[in-house]
Amino acid sequence: MSKTHKQIDTNQVSLFSFLEPEAPPQPGSMDIGMRQRHAISNAIQKSGKSRIDICAGIYKLTGKEVPKSTLDGWSAESRDLSNDNHDFNGNKRWGMPGEVIPAFCCVTGDWETLFIQVEACNYKAMKGEDVVRARIGLLREKITKDTQELKGLEKALVERK
Repeated sequence: MSKTHKQIDTNQVSLFSFLEPEAPPQPGSMDIGMRQRHAISNAIQKSGKSRIDICAGIYKLTGKEVPKSTLDGWSAESRDLSNDNHDFNGNKRWGMPGEVIPAFCCVTGDWETLFIQVEACNYKAMKGEDVVRARIGLLREKITKDTQELKGLEKALVERK
């Protein structure tokens, strides 16, 4: 009795296709100022640390000194409406610099500000158990590929005899 070999569907969706953006960003969709300020405020509150301790933690991790008043400005809703904090070109400079975001997230233990950045670019950031599930999917995909390669090699060896 011959065994039927199960054919692998080459049209199967890749795990990484779920991480690709679904559509290009829409006009105005990257105005994340208010969401960032709320996320920063929530991260500070949830951390249970004082703002001074958070500033010190950022300094330890980045070497960049962040005064408490600057941290306050990053989380203040009124900053978006004020006319101060403009540079010489007239650009607003109220927001948290990108090089400080990972340190802030690490110090507070809240990664929402980083996720907002990623999602604004129309990508998805995986959180918690989703990372483990993705790794499991990758391992299963690799096992399937390796098993197919092994069967192909065995078949080639048998046919040679």
